[in-house]
Amino acid sequence: MRLSPLALRGLVAGSAAAALALALAATAAEPVTEVYVEAPKVVHSGAREPATGAPVDIVSIKYRVSYGDLNLATPAGAKALEDRIHDAAKRACRQLEAETPPGTVNATTNPPCVKTAVDNAMKQARAAIAAAGPKAK
Repeated sequence: MRLSPLALRGLVAGSAAAALALALAATAAEPVTEVYVEAPKVVHSGAREPATGAPVDIVSIKYRVSYGDLNLATPAGAKALEDRIHDAAKRACRQLEAETPPGTVNATTNPPCVKTAVDNAMKQARAAIAAAGPKAK
């Protein structure tokens, strides 16, 4: 059976559309394997821009923590994710401290920065751990 050029184009276009649909479905089905750790946002530090005198608004620092290599269904995997979150929170708060005017944020003596970042990220982590299934014995 010989296909006309028009029929052949339709077959190729249909095959391409089917391949694209399969690729999109596979992408949509991929599980999320990261949480975000965000150092709290400092809305206004009280500092002023030297050139303009405008108030300085400070944005938060956000780190992405991957757990695609961990088995969250095990206690060891869940603990490793928690450790990664704590480490990222400390780094984010130190970075926020370094990038803000003196006295605005102190990651060493201001545990609320780290605690807030960890607490918010652990909400995401707990959901991921729960979705991973029951803990292995």
